[in-house]
Amino acid sequence: MRLKLITNGGHYYNPILKQMKPYSKKYIILFSHFLLAIFFISCEKGLKIGSKKFNKILSVDRTSEIKLSNDIHYKSWQIHVKEIANTTIIQRKNYFTNSIIEYNLDTEKIHNTYTFKSEGPNRVSKFDAAAFIEIRDSLFLIAQGNSTIYLVQNDSVIFKQYFDDTGQGFGNIMQGFNKRLPIKFNDNIYISRTPSVARVDNFFYNENLLVKFNLKNKSLVECTVKYPKKYIKGKCWTWQYLRPSFTFNNLNQIIFVFPIDPNIYVYDTEKDKFVQSIKFSSIYPSKRYPMPCQNISQKEYEYNARRSSRYEAITYDKYRDLYYIFALHPPKELRKANAKKTSMRISIMTLDSNFKLISEDLLPDNIYDYEDFFITKEGLWLSRNNPLDIDFDENLSRFDLLTLKEKK
Repeated sequence: MRLKLITNGGHYYNPILKQMKPYSKKYIILFSHFLLAIFFISCEKGLKIGSKKFNKILSVDRTSEIKLSNDIHYKSWQIHVKEIANTTIIQRKNYFTNSIIEYNLDTEKIHNTYTFKSEGPNRVSKFDAAAFIEIRDSLFLIAQGNSTIYLVQNDSVIFKQYFDDTGQGFGNIMQGFNKRLPIKFNDNIYISRTPSVARVDNFFYNENLLVKFNLKNKSLVECTVKYPKKYIKGKCWTWQYLRPSFTFNNLNQIIFVFPIDPNIYVYDTEKDKFVQSIKFSSIYPSKRYPMPCQNISQKEYEYNARRSSRYEAITYDKYRDLYYIFALHPPKELRKANAKKTSMRISIMTLDSNFKLISEDLLPDNIYDYEDFFITKEGLWLSRNNPLDIDFDENLSRFDLLTLKEKK
């Protein structure tokens, strides 16, 4: 973590970078040591909030900072991780351009860049909203929101097909986010699917939420994954409460969490159905309120988007056989007038291989981005690029490494 200590004249001493500006050296060093002690104590306490009933806590081990050029967005909605010769490489989709950028997490430098054409016969359109996954070295599958599947080798499209019976591009709206990354298992790629009808439609909750693309026969089929019974016809929610999250575990199961449902669902890829549901719950009070289905103002919409608790994301740590669930809680003193300017509070639930809650840690406000995270052999990495943070810098990609430790 970076720490900048300001004096009354605007000069500072940075103990991480060891830079010294003019002023009384003895005074500044003593002052900085005092603030450093407070800083490290507050860091420890910041992630312990809400963990009194557990023997384990998440704590910050270190921070990774990657410098970004002006044509690279600070945020990535999709991050894949791969290991090359004991080196950790992360693949980030760049929102500004049709490109995937690989970074060496150890050196914090660019490892490789794949740029896809936006014009001509090898054009890959609307890449910013598409799901992607690397099939093998430099061969990517890209699944779009307009029902199109691409296979792209370097910058050449070697396969393209439009999968939509409606002809409108709404038959298979495929997307990729960190909370539901595309999954490769055997010859199949599992991809998130968004319902193709309006939320007020009676058929909305009957829509399938997962598709499977077979790499051998190049077919795309819908899997029988639907909203659970907690989602009742006639009750509407803002889109944040309609996006399920899933992850893939070491048992080759796809594990689902839905924002308003305190159940974990285990999907069997061979049987094509949920085979188990496991109850779980945050230690924080949870209330959920559907919103009016029609004739809602922007203020009311923003208010409804924040007034209910939700389970935002689940991700699996294959190195430690653990699950992390991001739970979001309403802001304090939430009102319709201030709703748009407030942020949800974030807690991270850690579950063991049997889905038993072993820790839940409430994060400091306005520091982290719950949409931007990934897992490596070192632990859980969570983005510090929150625009509400006073230390926010859009020219840096910053992630804290969070590891589970025994409480002292």
